[in-house]
Amino acid sequence: MLALIAVMQSVHSSPKREMRGVWVATVWGIDWPSRSGVDSRTAAQQKAELAELLDAVAEMRFTTVCFQVRSMGDVMYQSELEPWSAFLTGQRGVAPKWDPLEFVTEECHRRGLECYAWVNPFRWSTGTDYNTEPDRKWKERGWLLKYGKYTVFNPGLEEVRQHIVNICREIVDGYDVDGLIFDDYFYPNRIPESREAPDYQLYQRLNTGMSIGAWRRANINKLVADVAAMIADTRSGCRFGISPAGVAGKADSSAPLWGVEGCDVKASDWQYAEIFSDPLAWMYQGTVDFVSPQIYWSAIHPTAPFGPLVRWWSLAANQFGTHLYSSLTLERIEQGSRWDNIKDVGARIDSNRAESIDGNQGVMVYSAKFLSHIRSVLETRFDTQALTPEVVRTDGVPVGRPQNLRQKGDVLMWDECSGSPGELMRYTVYAIPPGVSDVEAMDPSGDGLCGDYLLGVAYEPQFTIGRRERGWRYAVCVYTPFSAEGAPSWHK
Repeated sequence: MLALIAVMQSVHSSPKREMRGVWVATVWGIDWPSRSGVDSRTAAQQKAELAELLDAVAEMRFTTVCFQVRSMGDVMYQSELEPWSAFLTGQRGVAPKWDPLEFVTEECHRRGLECYAWVNPFRWSTGTDYNTEPDRKWKERGWLLKYGKYTVFNPGLEEVRQHIVNICREIVDGYDVDGLIFDDYFYPNRIPESREAPDYQLYQRLNTGMSIGAWRRANINKLVADVAAMIADTRSGCRFGISPAGVAGKADSSAPLWGVEGCDVKASDWQYAEIFSDPLAWMYQGTVDFVSPQIYWSAIHPTAPFGPLVRWWSLAANQFGTHLYSSLTLERIEQGSRWDNIKDVGARIDSNRAESIDGNQGVMVYSAKFLSHIRSVLETRFDTQALTPEVVRTDGVPVGRPQNLRQKGDVLMWDECSGSPGELMRYTVYAIPPGVSDVEAMDPSGDGLCGDYLLGVAYEPQFTIGRRERGWRYAVCVYTPFSAEGAPSWHK
């Protein structure tokens, strides 16, 4: 009956629609796994840790898990193209006896959570010289670009970009992920634009007529566009987004190129000039469904304050029809006054909601290992379940209604609905208490039923509701991969 108790709260601050994501970092075992290996005991521990983590995420009423599946040209799933990750098995290229992406996707869905595959598209190494068969092949083909301690897959090579597209195709075609997300590693930081640059000869040979900086940004834009096109052709119901650095679109960088008002904070747009990332280009070109800028500063940061940055990102995203889900870091909670830092997290969540101008809002929290620190903050901010914002598609299939609602024991069941080929079908489940009429149960903004009564999301045509109380009514709606919600079917 815990779910029913939740909907009986009299005062709620949470919006019905809000991305609530959490980053689960696997590189260096930051969040998971705590130990690597291929023996059965280690595998069992790894699975148990993941299950425990997902339980906590669900209990805190998050909507989405961003699970890192590729961090250094290595993978956490069965791939024909890249080696297994040493962070999982202890040795690069050595296969485990299970598939983490398959496991985490199924376990997320069992808890009503979305699962996004988090891919680092270009990073190959931060100093280690890998030597598996695929690594040797990439070296021989000249695919790797080194500057300082960082080595990346060279974005200037068409065959490299196609390889990354193929990696992403493996994921969205082979696994029931709800989304694909890139992080903010593109070119090596501060790689020069002079003849000393390791990609300067390639730039000259291609003779594009662009400056080397513009050429590099164009290479990134091509990769983003190619991945978006692949997803549309392979499984259009999978969402695609990128988590760039927190400051972009200054008046002296990319804002004039795309007709956007410049971001008015003191901090520089270093990502445009130093790693050759231009998020405004992706939004303008319509190649991402959302951006999740890493606004990793306090609410009152002197050169990059959170509120003005969110306000600018919200305006820019709205201008191009893109969603904004701000990424927040919890890494600094232990630095200085712990309680002040925890309160600052709450202030940033509040500010993010206040600055949204179109309702397509949300946050992604980095990272999972810090969640226990902010439980009290989330209990007041995430006080009801939420649905993710709807990504509008003009060619969307009309949404139907579940049929034949019935209850067996403490489980509500219905007939499975059919969607487009390859489309993930899911449902929203509501419980309406006695004394609340059908009209009173509706969302004041017109978005279906009120989120106060939302029990959760189901990826199967059933949901555990507990013992049915006298006078309660239940409603089930189709919930599409793009978060459109159909009209309710009732069980009274």
